[in-house]
Amino acid sequence: MNGETGPRRRGQAQRIYEDLHAAILSRRLRPAAPLSQETLGRIFHAGPSSVRRALQRLAREGAVELAPRRIASVARPDPQRLRQLLETRLLLESDMLRRLAGRLDGQNLAELREMLAAQRRCLAADDALGAQEWARNLHLRLAQLSANPLLPDLLGPLLERLAVSIALGRGQAHTADSCRQQAEMLEALGEGDAERACACLESYLRGVGERLRFAPPPTTDLRAAFAGKLAIP
Repeated sequence: MNGETGPRRRGQAQRIYEDLHAAILSRRLRPAAPLSQETLGRIFHAGPSSVRRALQRLAREGAVELAPRRIASVARPDPQRLRQLLETRLLLESDMLRRLAGRLDGQNLAELREMLAAQRRCLAADDALGAQEWARNLHLRLAQLSANPLLPDLLGPLLERLAVSIALGRGQAHTADSCRQQAEMLEALGEGDAERACACLESYLRGVGERLRFAPPPTTDLRAAFAGKLAIP
């Protein structure tokens, strides 16, 4: 008996998932870093079933690699997967922009531009993860404004998977150039120029892919990744 019961087990699995996900996105855990279930159990004071549930969820999202009779590990860089995610995102968002062109009011545009300003503030503070989160928020808000209730549900998980692929690469996906491209996209939407908005989106997504490199870096030890974050005996 490991003392894990229903709600408590689910809570532990969620906490482990969230902390591992954050460590991967922030690059505290590097590609191919081993994720020993025994070590994770000690770090999080959790039983094996909670650890296993968290790792299985991360594996479904492409953040972790699981194989029979092998220790789990952070996923390795996959440039082809990144290209596929960017291509899918371009298809989905291009249709969204065509629907939105000329239909956003002043309040909508002001809200979106404030999200872009927050992204720029994060970049100025050298907060790459914050900049990525604000970029995600901006594009999800556009999806919400499209009046297609399915679009945010489709785009949200795609953006999460893309964030993982970005974290597995080296380099900075979001820069002053990416902010400029998004600003031009919003300007085109306000002017009702759908084709220009789509061209700006394509330039933005191409830039995200081109700024990343995929040579596998050294792995990071689990305890080092969570030093100062968790109580480790």
